[in-house]
Amino acid sequence: EQTCGFVTYVLSFPLAVAYITWAYISDETLHSLDITYYPDKIVAVHLPAYVLLLYFVAIPLLYMGLNTLSSPSVDSLDTLWDAHSREFLGSTNSSARKNIDRHDRQSLVDEYDSSVPEISDIDVCVINKLVFDQRRRNRG
Repeated sequence: EQTCGFVTYVLSFPLAVAYITWAYISDETLHSLDITYYPDKIVAVHLPAYVLLLYFVAIPLLYMGLNTLSSPSVDSLDTLWDAHSREFLGSTNSSARKNIDRHDRQSLVDEYDSSVPEISDIDVCVINKLVFDQRRRNRG
């Protein structure tokens, strides 16, 4: 890897000098040096434009594509929990989660606001009960 990077670095300078020389020297001067096989001068304008187009379009698309490939599918439970998830260890444990209907919204909010607990994830069941039960009460 390091050798390939070094060779690319070293060859970039002579190639840049050859490109700039070819772009600015007239056709007559190139013919007098017996250089007759080269692309049109319009390529000197098109080549940087294509490189910039590649940089600003293809690289973000490649980045988004790799992120899409590396993320779990939408219906996977890995979108809810991962190796870094931390369960809330307050009084809203798994047995209390089953009986969440007994708690009203205000008592749960007070429980979370009463002190500063250790950083953790609030269980999805608790969030759904808080959000959707409250909406149902407001509609009815």
